[in-house]
Amino acid sequence: MLGDTRRTHILVALLLVIVTGGDALKDVRVSIPQAVKMMDTVTLQCKYDLQGEPLYTVKWYKGGQEFFRFIPKELPNTQVFPLPGLNVDLSKSSPNEVVLRNVQPEVTGRYKCEVSSDAPNFYTFIVSGYMYVIDVPEEDPVMTFEKDLLEMGYTIRGNCTAPPSYPPVNITWSLNGKKINESSVKYIPLPNAIVTENRRQPFITQSALELEIDSSTFEGGKARLQCVANLFNLYKREVELILEEEKPRPRPSSELRTRDAADGAAGHRGRLVVLLLGAIFVGLR
Repeated sequence: MLGDTRRTHILVALLLVIVTGGDALKDVRVSIPQAVKMMDTVTLQCKYDLQGEPLYTVKWYKGGQEFFRFIPKELPNTQVFPLPGLNVDLSKSSPNEVVLRNVQPEVTGRYKCEVSSDAPNFYTFIVSGYMYVIDVPEEDPVMTFEKDLLEMGYTIRGNCTAPPSYPPVNITWSLNGKKINESSVKYIPLPNAIVTENRRQPFITQSALELEIDSSTFEGGKARLQCVANLFNLYKREVELILEEEKPRPRPSSELRTRDAADGAAGHRGRLVVLLLGAIFVGLR
């Protein structure tokens, strides 16, 4: 009977929150990292203003499953409900935050904080945020191109390859500091990777670029091509390639002298031929 009364009070309180906006419990918000590395220690924060109301309970959920509860009127006032991959550090958790140790891939998901005030109002608010557990690359991306000296009308082709990660790394290109579009992108499963329930399939990201060389490509005879690889706010690496414009090369002076001498010799032979033909013509007369 008491349980039914309690549920009725909560239902009424929820309706009041919808109708009145819940003025007695406000500024409920969570601070949840968007992405964390596997095996990290993570703190989920839930902040609220009770406006003088007594606190009834704070509950944390992953998806629809509760895993942490704080009730100040009970002893012990904290309770943990086991979920795969979630290791709650009770010694560091409180009404305002929950600390998770050695997070695993299955910890990825949506987290909700539910705050309820006590009698007589029983206001309840729920706020949420999503957290990814990722496998961060350990190396830099690699950029490869056909050649370094370029001429107008030529199309350069190359690739930027990021090391394996989960989820795949995002690659962007820029030319002289301005973003340009890639031609294609592939996500290649890492060969021979061991994939289990707790180990996900890593992917290599390979971005291809085809760039036609024109008058706007170079600045002062050079072009700065950049490949930027990033994964959330936990990984960002850049590689850069300086391309040089190919220009006609002047002939060496020794080559010019040789050609001039050859032209002179050819002209002398031409005069001899003319003189010889003239002599033959005179003889025939």
